[in-house]
Parts: sequence; structure tokens; C-alpha cells
Amino acid sequence: MNLASVNYAVLSNINLDPLKSFLPAKETYFCDYGQYLEELINEDSLLNRRPPEIILLHLEGEELMKSALGRLYNKKDAQKIAEEQFNYIFGALTQYHQAHPNSLIIITTVVFSPLNFLNYLDVNTQYSFSALEDNINKQIIKFSQESPAGIYILDWRKQILLSGYQNMVDEKFWYLGRIKYTNTALKSLAREFENIVGAIRGKTKKVLVLDLDNTLWGGIVGEDGIDGIQLSEDGIGKAFRDFQSVIKALTDLGIVLAINSKNNSEDVDEVFTSHPMMLLKKNDFAARKINWHPKSENMKQLAEDLNLGLDSFVFIDDNPREREIIKEQAPQVAVPDFPDDPVYLKRWFLEKVVYPYFPKVSLTEEDRKKTGQYKAYGKRKELSNKGLNLDEFIRNLNIVQGIYINDRRFITRTAQLTQKTNQFNMTTRRYTEADIENFIEDDDHLIFNFDYTDTFGEEGIVGAAIVKQQETGSFLDTFLVSCRVIGRNVEYVFLYQILDYLKRQNLQRITAEFRPSKKNVVAEKFYKNIDFARIENRGNSIYLEDTLTIVQEKLKTRCQIDDITVTIIGGNNDGK
Repeated sequence: MNLASVNYAVLSNINLDPLKSFLPAKETYFCDYGQYLEELINEDSLLNRRPPEIILLHLEGEELMKSALGRLYNKKDAQKIAEEQFNYIFGALTQYHQAHPNSLIIITTVVFSPLNFLNYLDVNTQYSFSALEDNINKQIIKFSQESPAGIYILDWRKQILLSGYQNMVDEKFWYLGRIKYTNTALKSLAREFENIVGAIRGKTKKVLVLDLDNTLWGGIVGEDGIDGIQLSEDGIGKAFRDFQSVIKALTDLGIVLAINSKNNSEDVDEVFTSHPMMLLKKNDFAARKINWHPKSENMKQLAEDLNLGLDSFVFIDDNPREREIIKEQAPQVAVPDFPDDPVYLKRWFLEKVVYPYFPKVSLTEEDRKKTGQYKAYGKRKELSNKGLNLDEFIRNLNIVQGIYINDRRFITRTAQLTQKTNQFNMTTRRYTEADIENFIEDDDHLIFNFDYTDTFGEEGIVGAAIVKQQETGSFLDTFLVSCRVIGRNVEYVFLYQILDYLKRQNLQRITAEFRPSKKNVVAEKFYKNIDFARIENRGNSIYLEDTLTIVQEKLKTRCQIDDITVTIIGGNNDGK
């Protein structure tokens, strides 16, 4: 195998070679049977010579603990063996992660067979396979939580419980080729791996767009009336209410809700305000299109209202014809099928919508505020439509901008911004939490962030820059700002304050890079607007260089940066 082409590596104590057929990556390295520890600790192994982007470590429970399984009559012995085994595994993982911090590691939870010689003793005495399995998984989770960023958990035990052990495991394959799992299990493992990788990379959708009739409630409110729709604590009505409960909970994870429904707005408003079983309220939705226009037109208007691309949307509608129209006329929108029977709504939604489209491995304070932030964007848009020029618009917003330097509180958010920001992102380099943490630890790098507040509310951390300090000056590796606040001069203030800080470090020159992509055309205009001196092209990249003082002067003369209040210059510099 070409070492330079390896994207993923799969390590296991069983034969997982058949997983190759189900993984999306063309170049995935599988360690030899049982050689996972040697791959981690041997400096000459492929894993150490060419560290992959992502490592999946899957440990099968019974094979891992085979030396202890016959000794469960002595609980202390079994637990001691487990602790010794995992101390060695965790040590190997820690050593590898320290040597290759850019390789992300995903560890699966451990599963034992529900059938064992202890029979009913298993849960009725202290001698328990179940207790051993629980303790091992607690150790794995604790290790992940206490490790530096870049080590994650995939809950394989949950997948076994969902599909059933006997559907996932076949002893015939085990004795013939040390292959433990059926195709059902392999497909499940590959799917979950793909989902969690998407979450780590920030490849998640942002907006859940919902139809109403026969989607959020049973029946058609315009025909059945508010008292005739199915929404209750009994029967099918409870299925719709439970569905709403899960949707509402997702808003705490930063998922934005919107409505796209052919309906009379007065009828809908009555349901939201007066129906006693409605869990979702009008305030839970950042935007609503309730009219008789084509839903494809409404969808495009929602994208404009929220200042997001259609590829950020997932649309839920019970009507197959409406789903097909969206697929045809707004193909960027994800449109999952809808269950035939509403009793399966909650299960379907979690399995087919939440996990593939809205996966999460971390949560920031900004995530929790998403709905309010998008509502505030709509209010700002209303203000901008009042005929004010840009300077008047900015003054009316009363913007306050806080600048932070090497602040560890924003490691997760900074990584998230590099993964998700496309439009105003000068280089579109994607970084993980481990990368950002390494930059903060490195004396040659500086991480800058800024938050944003105005008359209409707080936006949280919406900008990030990564500066590499060199002998001849500073290199602007990353400069990005969320599209939610672009066009209010905050990007100019951010750059001005970065340059001001660098001047205080006795640096004289700044080099910047612009790497064009399909989505960041607006970012190129930024450097042109301040007449940043262009020095050369290298491949697809444009390099620019100037003195800090000259760039600051250009910033001041070309935009109104004095109308924005900067309140904080500093940060939490632990570790530097």
C-alpha cells in the first residue's frame, strides 16, 4: 500500500478486513490480526511511519479479556486483569497520540456476549460479565475525557443493543477466519464510523426545516380544526407529541428549526398558541414560511433569510410529492424519506435524521444560542432595509467586539469555525481541536478570536485567526469570520487589532495567503479592498506581503473601524 495515500487505519484484536467493503475511504489500512498494540508502539510500523488522518480502534470484549473470563468467580482477579490490560492499551494510545497529535483516534466501547456460563448469576451476584463490561467501558470513556483533544468514543455497545447480538455476531465466521461480525454488523460499524468522522470534521447540517400537517401533528388543521388534529398523550397523538419532544431537545444542541408549510398562517398560529399538547412554540423557530407558494421557493427564501446555503438544510415532509419537488428544484437540501406509520416517527427521526445529518462530538456555548442568533440576524436585516447607508447602519447597531489571544476556552469553537466556515475564509484550512491545542502550546503560533454583541443580541465567538511567527515577520495562516457578521466592518477591526498586537511584539511585516475555493469568492475582495500588496502566486494560492503599519493605515482609510467598540485585548494564556 502507498503510505502517502492512507486516510484511515483500523486496528483491532479480531479480523476486520471485511469492513473494507463498507468504508467510504478508498485507502484504509487494516492491521494484521491481533497486532494493534505493535502498530501503536513500534516506531517502524506503517502507523508510525505515515500517521493516518483517523484511527479506529475496535476491541472485541471476549477476545480482549479471554484470560479473565474463566476467573469471574473471583471478581478482584477479573477486574485486576482488565485494569492491567487497559493501562497498557491506554499507555500505547497516549504515546502514539503524543508522537502524532494530528492523527485522530476513535475508540469503540466493548461488548461481551449476553450468553455466558454464569447464567442468572450474571446479574444476581457480584460475579458479573455485565459489571466487567460496564467497568471497562467506564475506563475507556474516562480515558477519552481526560486525554488531550483528538480522542473520541464510538458507542458500539449501543449498536449491538439496537440490532441484537445474534444479528450482529456469527460464530461460524469466527472459527473459520477470526471474523466475528455479520454483514449487518459491518454495515452498522461503517455507518457509525462515517457519522462520527463527519461530526469530528464539522460536516453537519445546520437547519431542520419542517412541514406541519401530518408531520408535526396528525391531520390537516385547515380541515380538521384545532380540536381535530392528532396531538395528545394517547395513541397516535402521543407519537406526534413524542416526535416534537425530540425536535425541541435538538435546539439545545444548536440545531436551528424552520417551518415550510402550505397552510393558512392564522390556523397555524392558533395551534401554536392554543393547543395544550403543542410542545414546540413559535419562538423555537428561527424562520417560518407558511403560505401557498411552492415549497421550493420558500426553501430558497428561508436560505436567504437565514443567510445560509441550501446545503445546510434538512427537510422533513410527509408528502412524497413535495419531497420529490424539493429534490428536483433544490437538490442541495437533504430530504430523507418519511415513515409510513407515525408510530415509528421518533425512532426513524433519531436513526435516519439526527445521527447522519446532525452528528455531534462536542458542544459550544455558541451552539446553544443558535436559534436566538438567527432571529437576531433577521432583525438586523430589517434595520438594513430602512434605507440607511453602511456607516449609519453600523452606528445604529452599537457593535461591541471582544478580542481574545490564545484563550483555551475557545479551542472547540475555533476548530468548529475552521471546519464550517467557507464564505469568508482566506485559506479554508481545516483544523481539529487537537490542532488548535497544539498551536496554543507552540511558542511560534498565536490564536486570535473575537466575539460580537450588538443592539439585537450576542453572537458569541464568530472569528478566528492563526498567526505563525517567523524571523522575518508573521504569516497569517488562517483568517476567517462567520458569514453571520460579515459586512459590518468587524473583519477589518479584527485584522487591525491583530496587527496592533504583532507590532507590540516588535514584528514589522505580515504575509497573508488567499487560497480560492468554490465558496470563498467574497473573501478575495477583502484583501483587494485594503490594497494589500500582492507579491506572487504559488500554485492556486495568492501571497501578499506588507508592513504592519502600512496595512493598518490602509485599514483606517478604507473603512469606518472607529464606530465599533473593542472591549477586550487579551485572553487566557495558560500553557504559553
